[in-house]
Amino acid sequence: MRRSILAVLLVLSVTLPPLMQVSSGGGTLLLRVEGTITEGMAEYIASGMKFAESKNMDVLIVLNTDGGFLQSTERIVGAISSSPVRVAVYIPSGGRAFSAGAFIALSADKICMGPGSSIGAAEPRPKDEKVVNALSSWMKSLAEVSGKNSTVAELFVRKNLALTAEEALKYGIADCTAKNSLEALERMDWSGDTEEYYPDARVSLLLVITDPLNAWVIFILGIILVLLGLTHPTFVMEASGTIMIVLGLYAFGLIGASLAAIILMVMGAATIFLELKTGHGFLALTGAVISAIGLLLVYESGPLIAPTLSVEAVIVTLVVLSGLIGFYLYKIREILAKRTSPLSPENVIGRTGVVKVAIRPGKEGVVLVGSELWTAISDESIEEGERVRIVGMEGFKVKVVRE
Repeated sequence: MRRSILAVLLVLSVTLPPLMQVSSGGGTLLLRVEGTITEGMAEYIASGMKFAESKNMDVLIVLNTDGGFLQSTERIVGAISSSPVRVAVYIPSGGRAFSAGAFIALSADKICMGPGSSIGAAEPRPKDEKVVNALSSWMKSLAEVSGKNSTVAELFVRKNLALTAEEALKYGIADCTAKNSLEALERMDWSGDTEEYYPDARVSLLLVITDPLNAWVIFILGIILVLLGLTHPTFVMEASGTIMIVLGLYAFGLIGASLAAIILMVMGAATIFLELKTGHGFLALTGAVISAIGLLLVYESGPLIAPTLSVEAVIVTLVVLSGLIGFYLYKIREILAKRTSPLSPENVIGRTGVVKVAIRPGKEGVVLVGSELWTAISDESIEEGERVRIVGMEGFKVKVVRE
């Protein structure tokens, strides 16, 4: 399945128009990192770093994040630390480099912060002594390598310390303060042209689907589409829904979601599909809730990330939507249950018609009832053209008598 998904991503990266617009030859390459640190973001930074190295450009990362996934953070820190080019991080005015962002910032050669910005608050959630020791040691070593205050850096993890721009400058975490990225380059005495690096189509797709909330929304909407498609067979909704489910699961695999989270989301999907069998609306709502718990476990399994109010709002919205879809399917099932089949005896017995092929005892004939032709049997001989009345059914045959 993974190979199939990679093939889809490759096709999309070829067919979608390229967004990368960077000139070559020296200067500074600008990377913008905003929002959750995911595998897509790690891919964006890794590709940007490789491009900068090929053009011998410095790198300035404009960083504004409340945190992200540990695996993705490790990959970003590794790309920055192993790069032969100079790397600086600028935290914009009012921006944040919390949790995973603090690790990324301290892995750079220089840190510059805008007015009203903050850095730190990297205590893992849930707090575990073994994880705290590991992450605080890692934060301390990053600070030592970049020439920052390792004691304060360690407190980012152990005491969840957060510093303002002025405090970070005072305690040896930040190298300078600046109102914008251009001023930051001047303060660091970095000369040359500045070009911004944009993700290509493949990385853009990864940035969208690897965000945990987006992945969960894609997953749930895929289930809903398949469910609706099965009640209104068109194959379009079923195909689209299946692709969305696969993409959602693939995205959670990319970001290292725990096995328990994946199992819960799959169980939630299975519970929603059981709605087709029971048809009372309750299972659709229950399945959505189970799947939502799976999403929350994804956040729980990441020590450097936590759900925000917007995440919770989307969860509530989709859970309610799933409940409404379940109720809708229940009403459809109720209406269909009240409808009787055209082949039901109550819709056939008592109707009259005309014999089109003569009927003999033990030998079948044909009668026209309304606009329908029926295979007919009778205990008496009835000639072609005579009128008859249906008195019973035997399978798909009608039993008639002369009227």
